[in-house]
Amino acid sequence: MRNGKLEVLALGDRFSAAFKSIKHALLELGELSYRTDDSFPKAEDVVNAVRNSSFDLAIMPNPYGNPKRLWMYKHLRDCGFPVIVFDRGALPGSWFFDLGFNADSPTYHPLKWDTCLTGEQVTNVRNYIENVKNVQTPLESQGPVSSPDELKKRLGISGKKVLFVGFQRPSDTTIKYFSGPIGSYDNFTKLVSEVNVLTQSLAPEWVVIAKKHPLEQERPSARLLYVDDDENINSLINTADMVLVVNSGVGLLASLWNKPVLFAGDAFYSHVSLNRQIRTAQDVIYYMKNLFVPDTAIRDRFIHYLYSTIYSYGTFHTELVAQNDGSYRNITHNIEFQTLRFPSLLKKKDV
Repeated sequence: MRNGKLEVLALGDRFSAAFKSIKHALLELGELSYRTDDSFPKAEDVVNAVRNSSFDLAIMPNPYGNPKRLWMYKHLRDCGFPVIVFDRGALPGSWFFDLGFNADSPTYHPLKWDTCLTGEQVTNVRNYIENVKNVQTPLESQGPVSSPDELKKRLGISGKKVLFVGFQRPSDTTIKYFSGPIGSYDNFTKLVSEVNVLTQSLAPEWVVIAKKHPLEQERPSARLLYVDDDENINSLINTADMVLVVNSGVGLLASLWNKPVLFAGDAFYSHVSLNRQIRTAQDVIYYMKNLFVPDTAIRDRFIHYLYSTIYSYGTFHTELVAQNDGSYRNITHNIEFQTLRFPSLLKKKDV
């Protein structure tokens, strides 16, 4: 620490969109020294660099973004050196700075948040939830909101119970590194196709509908009913009787509507009172025939923890950039933070 400020090793290109988008937030963190990934021929070199320096901590974008960054992240964590990672959060307008990433982070363990709320906190979190459901826009651009009756009528599924499948991007970090029991995007697609076939004979009162990710060009190969590509995700969640994902933020959003959620990978929002991890198509059919009811008190505690303690919030300035395969990336160029939260860090740990 120098002059009362933390000394921070910023791992990455200071002129990248990732660092430029949060440049004002970084000024609040401390004094930064930038080193590109290529500065360290071997992952072990970054450990030697912090051992022989006065750095208090390191910071980097999504540590799973490339192999070199992931090696450095794991080596530093294994040595007990604090590494703050940052990325977009799972709630609208949110961003996180965390000492872990997604399902590998200790931040989301129930020991951190599963305690009773005061009456005022319950009121605040429910107001926040209603705001997200009715006012704030989803993470990606969507079409207009439809009521469940309107949507079912338009899809020709009136009178049916609905299992909604929210597909992610095949290239997502959470697919590549946190797919858990399902193993891969292709395996999840096959599972959904099998669920659709089994539904017709074992749970005929149900129908399976799905939506591809808004930034993808092609729909997954699963054989089932797809909604229009611009169908509003809030409308789909509201219409669903159950939601199935690998581990996307849709699984967290669904809890705002008190929808039971099934996830096939490893999810940071995993909690037996809110959702269930599945491994097979038969697991999905079982829960369709034996619906569980999410615990709203548990939901309130977790959402309150995220929005009042963990997530930062701001106005995002983004641009859709076409990729070589025809898909798009949503690049964030700047965030005007209204609420900024960093993990508590008092001093550098020994390495």
